[in-house]
Amino acid sequence: MFQKLLRWLRAQISTLFGDAPGANDIILSGQMENALALWAQMYETGGPWCTAKNDLHSLHIAASVAREFARLVTMELEVSLSGSPRADYLAEQLAPFLDKLPNYTEIACALGGAVFKPYVSGDRLLVDVVQGDCFFPTTFDTTGRLTGAIFSEQLKRKNTIYTRLERHEYAAGVQTIQNKAFASSSTASLGQEIPLTNVPEWADIAPEVRIEVEQPLFAYFRIPLANRNDRHSPLGASVYAPAVDTIHDADEQFGRLLWEYEGGQLAIDVDAAALRPTGDGGFQMDQRSGRLYRGCMTGNVADRTLFNVFAPALRDEAYLRGLDGILKRIEFQCGLAYGTLSDPQNVDKTATEIMASKQRSYSTVKSIQHALQVALDDLLYAMNAYAD
Repeated sequence: MFQKLLRWLRAQISTLFGDAPGANDIILSGQMENALALWAQMYETGGPWCTAKNDLHSLHIAASVAREFARLVTMELEVSLSGSPRADYLAEQLAPFLDKLPNYTEIACALGGAVFKPYVSGDRLLVDVVQGDCFFPTTFDTTGRLTGAIFSEQLKRKNTIYTRLERHEYAAGVQTIQNKAFASSSTASLGQEIPLTNVPEWADIAPEVRIEVEQPLFAYFRIPLANRNDRHSPLGASVYAPAVDTIHDADEQFGRLLWEYEGGQLAIDVDAAALRPTGDGGFQMDQRSGRLYRGCMTGNVADRTLFNVFAPALRDEAYLRGLDGILKRIEFQCGLAYGTLSDPQNVDKTATEIMASKQRSYSTVKSIQHALQVALDDLLYAMNAYAD
């Protein structure tokens, strides 16, 4: 749906929002579009290589890396506000969002970022978290701050799909917010534009408002990693983006290990003469597992043996060593300490190596924490502006 909507918006953005300030373009290259799709698939299913056709099981390393970074970033998180009674009110409104912040951080780590967008609901302030592949950036300022974007929301009622596009643009101290609604009978297109009042949930939303503020009324939590997929893109990159190919290698190695266990299972080849014939022309051995005994017939009856044990020596230790080496490479590429994914018993124990490994993890986590702090500051500014 994201890619379909992106193509439609590229063609229609000038017609829909032609009078809005800012550039009428979506700043999302083909490389970033493909990268976002790949990161999302790796997070959800393991990757495009993990299909029934390939018969490859995933270790779900991408999700594990994102979850571990989210845990390290948020496990000692504290948010404090001062200046009662406004601070008490904002803290109360922010509490539900903070309760789920580890989950939001995990998604942001997986997809390169997320947008925290507050909105008014009655006498409350709520925070909408827009994932990295669910918004369309339109403008950035010279510092790389996201100042314009299009957000989408969909509702399905019986056979009709309702879509709301919400465009935010900040320029010259003014935040412009535009809303448009559409109704369609299929996911192939947005359909026809309809009044916002046609949908009860959107009936109180103004088609356009302009608010004088000092910065945008949303916060972009950008994962602070260099973007190798598009060096010129101001968007963030997934925490496991540097290790995509290595994660693929790990799943392949894991598949070899599983096949070694599958192919090396104990079995007994049994001559057909030792089996009891069945009524349908087959053979069976009573009270024995069909997984253990396999019927066969080779050579002359006088020469062949009735039983032959199949029990090859497993090479699992060699495969496990290879997998552990690949996991260490993933840890290095993603900025994690050795032993996070790999076997901690196989990690070198010299003081220098331990310090370097921990410093690598600490540096990565610290940079993400700083980016999260900036995003929370921007979110609180937006919530305070709405409270005004």
